Amino acid sequence: MSESAPQHADHQIFLDALAAKKRVTVRYFHRKEKRELVQVCAALDFGPLRGADEKVSYYQFWDLQAKKKPLNRAVLPADVISITPLEESFDPAEIITWTFKPGAWSTPRNWGDFS
Repeated sequence: MSESAPQHADHQIFLDALAAKKRVTVRYFHRKEKRELVQVCAALDFGPLRGADEKVSYYQFWDLQAKKKPLNRAVLPADVISITPLEESFDPAEIITWTFKPGAWSTPRNWGDFS
């Protein structure tokens, strides 16, 4: 992750939630739908999207309330309105159902087998 990557004012809340495996409520502007959305999510990562040519950093979330795929949400820092921590935790093993490669995250964490 580049140190010069733009960050939202709630960046530390995101990092704390990621480290503690706590859920967050994220309010953001959804560019495709052209409206504000509020979702309960798990904080997954901050950095470029895997496989993307453009190395732009995104806040990456897992939508814990979504009824259909995709469940991942990649939000540009400029589109984040707020990130609010919640007391409820999440289990990475219930989210990471893809073939996981250790060390694949841009943001370090201690998630055991999913670090």
